[in-house]
Amino acid sequence: ITGTVQDASRTGLGLPGAAVSASTKPEPTTTTTGPDGTFSLQVTHSGSLSLTLTAEKACYETAPLNSVTLTKNTPYDADVIELTPGREPQDNNRFTLKQNPGTAANPTYILTIADCVRTVTPGEFLSGGPLTTTDDANSRIAALLGTSRRTEKVTAIELPDTLRTIGNNAFHGHQVVTGEFTIPAAVESIGLGAFRYLGAASEAVRLRFAQDSRLKTIGIAAFNLADISAMPPLPQSLETVGFRAFEKAFTSAAGPSLSNFVIPANVRSVGNNAFGSPTFSGTLTIRSPRLTHTPTNTAQTRTGRLGSSIFTEGGAAAVTQEFTKIVIPRAVFITYTQADLNAIFGSGGNYVDLADGTTTLDITTLTP
Repeated sequence: ITGTVQDASRTGLGLPGAAVSASTKPEPTTTTTGPDGTFSLQVTHSGSLSLTLTAEKACYETAPLNSVTLTKNTPYDADVIELTPGREPQDNNRFTLKQNPGTAANPTYILTIADCVRTVTPGEFLSGGPLTTTDDANSRIAALLGTSRRTEKVTAIELPDTLRTIGNNAFHGHQVVTGEFTIPAAVESIGLGAFRYLGAASEAVRLRFAQDSRLKTIGIAAFNLADISAMPPLPQSLETVGFRAFEKAFTSAAGPSLSNFVIPANVRSVGNNAFGSPTFSGTLTIRSPRLTHTPTNTAQTRTGRLGSSIFTEGGAAAVTQEFTKIVIPRAVFITYTQADLNAIFGSGGNYVDLADGTTTLDITTLTP
């Protein structure tokens, strides 16, 4: 018996780790779906057999499929079994805040978002640190710690595998989160300023995107000033990187993880100063064929193109990165003017269409 278990609320999204069971006797025959939600279940029987096929997964309602009839030596295609998401936890059941041992005088905490939470709302776990806005009123952290929220720090944030959307300023300002920090595979959108000030220079964060990540959007200033000590490759699913998304986000230790940097093929737009940092080096490879020149829609974001000075901090005119080579699809490259190329990669050299075989670059070489 073969088939796929999918999330009924997200078309075509396979659910890994779902339990699939056939009602064989004396014991059910069971298996678990793989990373893409597919399963294969072998049932031993003679002649024809009628049974019930059931799929279930934590945080979803169970879905039975009745009256399955098997014929000897004949594969059965169960096609798609859809599971409907269950109700999200509400109010203070959405998280736990556990105090770290030995921190009675200066308490620090581990913030764990509960299983089955699918959306972290704007400002929901805002620390109230550097940001003092009306978002404080939405923060469950601020409500729990009161005025001490600016001195009692969170050292770890644990996100559930069920999480899909992280709202604007959701975890803004925690500042001392340490160690490896993983964005779960199911997350599709990270909002404006969601993890701004995540770590501190002396307490850096090692960022990780889960395998098979479905992340599409990283919002404006999402990881700005986050003090990331190591960053993995960007997810292949990524489509949009917002204005200043990772500006000033990297510590000097992040250098090795930022060499030979790749912008994936599905990316549609990269905002101005999106990766502003002096720590990039080696080869920049732009794989996306979508970043051709189109008009600007606002001063902060660029639709369908690379923003200005994407590797420069603070909107400065000069590019401070040290790429030794930039590789970009020729079909994209030739849509940019000399002024565009100077704005994106700096004015240190003359960028020309290499079809005529001539180019002079002072700092970088472009290879369409």
